[in-house]
Amino acid sequence: MNKEEIEKWENHYLNRIEYDLKQDLDKMLKGLKSKDKLKKDWFHIFNSADKKRQNSDFARGAERIYYWLFNQFGTPNSSPIGSDMMFELYNAFIHIDVKTAKIDNTSDYKGKIPVGENQTNYKPAGFDFTVNLPTKYSYKNKICLTYFINIIYDITENNVEIKAIVLLSVPNGELADVYGEKIVEAGKTGYKGKGFRYKYSENPYFELLKDKPSRVRILYVDNDIKDNIEELLGLKNA
Repeated sequence: MNKEEIEKWENHYLNRIEYDLKQDLDKMLKGLKSKDKLKKDWFHIFNSADKKRQNSDFARGAERIYYWLFNQFGTPNSSPIGSDMMFELYNAFIHIDVKTAKIDNTSDYKGKIPVGENQTNYKPAGFDFTVNLPTKYSYKNKICLTYFINIIYDITENNVEIKAIVLLSVPNGELADVYGEKIVEAGKTGYKGKGFRYKYSENPYFELLKDKPSRVRILYVDNDIKDNIEELLGLKNA
């Protein structure tokens, strides 16, 4: 595939994921809120944990719902190096990872998202951070594409409330000379660590495609932040 073809398929599967999740939006939200039936049994434990543990525990619960929603998306693959969800389709291996961010922690969602070493193959020249995914797999030369579902939430007095759900496409590493280093921000371990922060707000579009469709798709927004969601995501002036 040339670079424009790579973007075409990135956009194709982004559209498919967006369509599938929006078709079952009520099902997705109902699944994510299924925790509420049991909150008397878990909220006091969750609420007493540190912020890092809270984020990890909330993500684990959300992942179960997306495993269920994606059960017919493709053929799951058991590769130990990859995202939370990995599927084989006829011309690609698709990695989908769920990231959660508390609404008062803008470093994890405002225009950026943390990307782990096993969740991407994007690495511009001159950087030392580690990425472990290939740009294409040796098996039938299938392209490796990576996507993220970012769930922004808030903790109230007695529950965890979902404020927004955002779907993102990270450029394939073959596009590093197209997007360069401006979409890369240091991760928690700096530029020499494992992975990086994908700063999508710097260029949230498919640069090589006609009309430049967005790499950022908003799946759900709570009514109380609907008017300023673009500002919250760092997209207002993008």
